Amino acid sequence: MLTPKVYIVLLNYNGWADTLECLESLAKLTFPRYQIIVVDNCSENNSLQYIQEWANGSRQSVVYPANTLCHLSHPPVGKPIPYKLYSRIEAESGGDRQDTSSMILIQTGANLGFAGGNNVALRYILERGDGEYVWLLNNDTVVEPDSLMHLVDCHKKNAVRKAGIVGAKVRYYHNPALIQCIAGASYNKWFGYSQQIGNQAFDQGQFDTDTVKPDLIIGACMLVSTSFLKTVGLLNEEYFLYFEEQDWSERARRNGYTLAYTTQAVIYHKEGGTIGASQWKGNSPLSDYYLTRSKLLFTEKYFGGPTLMTVKLSFAATLVNRLLRKQFSRIPMLIKLVLNPHTSRLDEKFTGRSKPTV
Repeated sequence: MLTPKVYIVLLNYNGWADTLECLESLAKLTFPRYQIIVVDNCSENNSLQYIQEWANGSRQSVVYPANTLCHLSHPPVGKPIPYKLYSRIEAESGGDRQDTSSMILIQTGANLGFAGGNNVALRYILERGDGEYVWLLNNDTVVEPDSLMHLVDCHKKNAVRKAGIVGAKVRYYHNPALIQCIAGASYNKWFGYSQQIGNQAFDQGQFDTDTVKPDLIIGACMLVSTSFLKTVGLLNEEYFLYFEEQDWSERARRNGYTLAYTTQAVIYHKEGGTIGASQWKGNSPLSDYYLTRSKLLFTEKYFGGPTLMTVKLSFAATLVNRLLRKQFSRIPMLIKLVLNPHTSRLDEKFTGRSKPTV
């Protein structure tokens, strides 16, 4: 029986160093049939050029001597690596049908956000029609060599349950003994609050069962089938940033799919690095903006009524928190969004950015 083809999609915005490390780890995958797509969301730091130089063999990925995970990305894979570069228009029409390059690079020409950037790759994949699975993976990750094999096996084993999105065990890159989440998170719709399952726990195998019931699969690692894409649709681009995975998971359930996971697939994530937010640094203004906006849009879309009201009331605690942190400039931004989450996606006055970044 022919091994199914898996497309692996990485979205890059100014994160070429992380992307190269991730690519090196993907080169060590034991799964026999996959093709990598790197989508560049119009980076401002020559990311795409550096990724091409890496593929050509004239640039090496960064090695961090103190990194306990360097064995996952080094020694580097042999170069050159055959690749094909497409514009957004070329990619979304399926590209060169005769091309057999092992890696596809796509320049979107604009910062389309998490959903928009990934959707360019998903449209390319659907136009090609030669893949059975798609693995959406954050570029600021490294993976265990057998991770893709376990993800695909999990999807197959859960076929009877009509598995829609498959997740993995996600550990912290900078503290690999700690779990970021098992598959994803539980979600409280009344407060718009998600709690990553197993977060901050030392991994002693205590979650290596099938008893975890996530409400959503974390966006850093999501395996889906192409048939799922045809039924449920692509990522929702209205959010731009955050809640794309909640939306996808909710649509999956409403189309009769279930969420699955395997703790045998392990990835390591540099949480929040691409948007200036993490558990250690706290939310950046940009993160605050989109997290608030997307939470309200999601609640309004799927629940509305009393649920939307309780979510809006819960922002009182957020406002108090920002006051205590003396983040006074964020108060008008949050109030404006609570009153109207359909406001323009980015307000430079509040975020301090002239252009959305992912």
